[in-house]
Order: sequence, then C-alpha cells, then structure tokens
Amino acid sequence: MNRVPLNASTMPVRLGPQLLNVLLAFLLSACAGSPHPRLVSPSEGPPTQRYLELYRDKQIATLHFPAGVYTLDAVDKIGYYYRAPRKIAEAGFVWRDGGIFVSKRDPYKLRGYVWRAGAITHIGNLSHAKHRLFDQDVPAEFYR
Repeated sequence: MNRVPLNASTMPVRLGPQLLNVLLAFLLSACAGSPHPRLVSPSEGPPTQRYLELYRDKQIATLHFPAGVYTLDAVDKIGYYYRAPRKIAEAGFVWRDGGIFVSKRDPYKLRGYVWRAGAITHIGNLSHAKHRLFDQDVPAEFYR
C-alpha cells in the first residue's frame, strides 16, 4: 500500500472556509458603540432620563442582571449606559461591572452590557424585560 506523507500541499483545504466563517461571526457580533463611552457629568445635566428601573432579575446566557434602579452613567454616539445597582454575575462566580444600554435611535431597544478586557461588550436583548425610565430622585432605600 502506497502511503503519501501529509504536508501542506497534500492536505485538504478546509481551514479557509471555517476560518472565514469564524471571522465573519466575530465581526458581525461586534458593537458599533465606542469601547469607552463618555461619562455624564452632573454639571452638564442628563441628556435623557436619569434612572432605569428593572422590575425583575434578568438572565442573558450566563450573565445575571439584577432587579433594581440603574443610574445613567455614560453616553456615546449610539446610546445611553445605565450602571447596574450592583455587579453583574457571570456564571455564578465572576462579577463584572455593567448595566443596561438604551439606544438613542430606538429607546425601546435595551441591551445588557459588561466591561470585558477594558472595553464595553453589548450582550443580548432586554427589550421585553419589564422596566421604566424616570427622572425623579430615588430615595437610598430603593437602591439594591
């Protein structure tokens, strides 16, 4: 039986399409927002509602977004970032800074976000989670 040694010229070319699919999936999953949105300072006043209340805990994959009052923290060209009342639990044992992103173009479109590797990563869809946006000050006992 003749055995041909395998090398780069005799191996089937299957890595190209697989690598292209992985690269395409990565590019499509990237967000269009800035990796470092600008913090909203108290002196400039809020450009939108200052608070977002999430009525129930919400889970997206392994991330757990707590119920409670989220506070407007930052803005970029595509939307507003509301910081969670406490850290976001990932897989039950990793805690991340994050919160809820509200689109400027469609304020009914909500997504989760977390800080990973020094940049913001938008996660999932929270548009159907029961919530409200409001602007009045919240007493400290309502922060969880």
